[in-house]
This record gives sequence, C-alpha cells and structure tokens, in this order.
Amino acid sequence: MDGIVHPFGKKKHDRVEIDPITCLGCGYCSIFCVMHCIHQREDGLYEIDQEACIGCRSCRVNCYFDAVRVTPPER
Repeated sequence: MDGIVHPFGKKKHDRVEIDPITCLGCGYCSIFCVMHCIHQREDGLYEIDQEACIGCRSCRVNCYFDAVRVTPPER
C-alpha cells in the first residue's frame, strides 16, 4: 500500500472507526469509500482497514446513522 498516490493525501492525524453498536450494516460507508478499504465482516457489520484508509471522511459523510467516527490516532 506504500505506492498508492491519492489526491487527498494520507491524513496521519485521523483514525476512522465504525461503531458496532450504531452500525446497522447498510453498507453505504463501503459503497462510497474511495480507497475500497471498508469490508463487511461475517456478522454483517463493517470494519475499516486502517493501513489503506486515507482519512478522506467520505464514509462518515455518507453514513446516515452516524456510526463512523473520526478520532486522533493512539499515541
């Protein structure tokens, strides 16, 4: 994934997570992910591949249930 060049660039200060309590498994976050790094788990909910995520927030904007959180990375 090191060779990926994207117009938004990698935002190193953001960590994107999907809240499993709020997530209803609709898949809109995955549909609108520009890096295709959101995958459905076996239980029907979604998770984000943090290494591939560039933090563009497209998933957050398109989540109708406010299940996507953008937080600072752990230090």
